[in-house]
Amino acid sequence: MSARTTTAPCIAVRRDDVVPICPHCEADLPEIHVRKLRGPFGIGRGFVFFCPRCRKVTGSGTQWYPFPG
Repeated sequence: MSARTTTAPCIAVRRDDVVPICPHCEADLPEIHVRKLRGPFGIGRGFVFFCPRCRKVTGSGTQWYPFPG
């Protein structure tokens, strides 16, 4: 392989016709709940995303951007 291997950029595609499922309870996820995590002194430490049915965590991050469009 060449040291200059290029890959295609990742493109976000909006799909309103597909409803994701929870990886834990396999329920449909028409919405995902989000909660802001707090660190010491009330300083924000990020977000946790979870299933509204079983409340198990589906993901986390330090920044949250609404989907474009």
